[in-house]
Amino acid sequence: MNYKKLFKKYQGARIGMLTNQSAFSNGKYHFQIIKENLDLKVIFIPEHGLFAELQDQVSGSNLKYDFGNVRMENLYGDEENSLFVKEETLAEIDLIVFDIRDVGARYYTFLTSCFYILQSVAKYNSAATSHSVEILVIDSPNPARQKVEGSPLQKKYSSFVGVETVLHRHGLTIAEMMQYYKYEFKLNVKLHTIPVGEFYKKKDEVFLWVPPSPNIPAATTCYVYSGQCLLEGTNLSEGRGTTRPFETFGAPYIQMQNEKLLQRLTEFQKDTFILRPLIYIPTFHKHKGEKCGGFQILLLNKKKFHSLLFTLHLLRTLREFYPNEFQFLKGVYEFRSDHSAIELLAGDDKILNFLNGDSNYLELEEYFKNEETKWKKKLLKIV
Repeated sequence: MNYKKLFKKYQGARIGMLTNQSAFSNGKYHFQIIKENLDLKVIFIPEHGLFAELQDQVSGSNLKYDFGNVRMENLYGDEENSLFVKEETLAEIDLIVFDIRDVGARYYTFLTSCFYILQSVAKYNSAATSHSVEILVIDSPNPARQKVEGSPLQKKYSSFVGVETVLHRHGLTIAEMMQYYKYEFKLNVKLHTIPVGEFYKKKDEVFLWVPPSPNIPAATTCYVYSGQCLLEGTNLSEGRGTTRPFETFGAPYIQMQNEKLLQRLTEFQKDTFILRPLIYIPTFHKHKGEKCGGFQILLLNKKKFHSLLFTLHLLRTLREFYPNEFQFLKGVYEFRSDHSAIELLAGDDKILNFLNGDSNYLELEEYFKNEETKWKKKLLKIV
C-alpha cells in the first residue's frame, strides 16, 4: 500500500493518535507507519497500555515508552479526570487518529475513550476562534459481526463502561460508532474515515488476531463477551487467570458434578452452545490459587447464540442455586461508587428487575427483540 499517497492530504498536520498493539498489519504497528509519514506529536494510551500489558482497572500512570520525540499521554490513570484529553494538548494538534480494535460491546472502554475525545474536541472547536481539531478513523472489522444484543443504556447508568443509548452489543464498526456518537449527541466534529479493507482484511480477524487487551486472546472471545462481561459485577470468576477468559467461568462454591444446574443453564437457546463442566485454578484475579468448579462455553452457532441472555439466565440461576455464596460486588468500579458494577454494566432497570426475579426469561427475550429492532431501525438513518 502507498501510505504516503493515502496520507497526502494530512501532510503538515500535527497528529495525535489513540491506538494500541491491535492496530497492526503488514508487519508494522500503525503508529510506526503514521510516524514515518506524518508529524506524529502524541500517542494517547488507552486502558491496558500500548501493548495490552496491564490488566483491567490498572492505572497506566507509570507506563513509559521511548519513541523518539513522540509524547505519550495516558488516558487511564489514577483519577476519573485522566480519562479526558487535556485542552492544552488539543491546542497543539490538528488531527486525532482513532486506530484501535473494538470487540463489539459497549463495556469495552476503547470506544468510550474515543467518545470522550469527540466530546472534548467538539467543546474545544466550539470555543476556539482560529484553530480546530479534526478526527480520522482508520476503520476495522467488528469481530463480533453485525449481530446486536440487549437494550439502550439508561442515562443514570452512563459511565466509562457504557455510553447512554448504546446497546450491550452494538453491531457497528469503529467508524460507524463514531458517526452514531456525532449524530446522537450533536457533536461539532469533522469526521473522516479510512474504510475497512485499506489496512485490515477479513482474514486478519482470525489468522492475524492481535489481542486488543490481555483477556481477549482470540476472536471467538468476542462472541461471548457481550454477556460474560457482566460477571465482573459478581464474585464469579470470569476466567481471568486462565487461557480462555470469558469463555470459562466458575467459582469455588460451584460443584462440577451438578446435573440439575447444567440442565437449568442449558434449557434455553438449544443447539447454539454446549457447556463443558470443568475444574480450574485461576493464576491471578478472582479466586487466585483456589480450585473453582465451572464451565467453558463452546459455541455451536455463533450467529444465533445470544450471549447476554445466556449470562443473565446464568446469574439468576446461580443466585437460586447458591443463595448464600453468590454475590453482586459492591464498591468502586471504573471510578464510580454511586452505582454497583452490575448496575453500570446492565444499564437498564428492566434487566436488574429480571435478576431480582421480577420477570421471566421469555419476557426478557421479547423485550430485547423489540429493543434490538428499534436499534437497527435507528441506525439505518445514521450509519
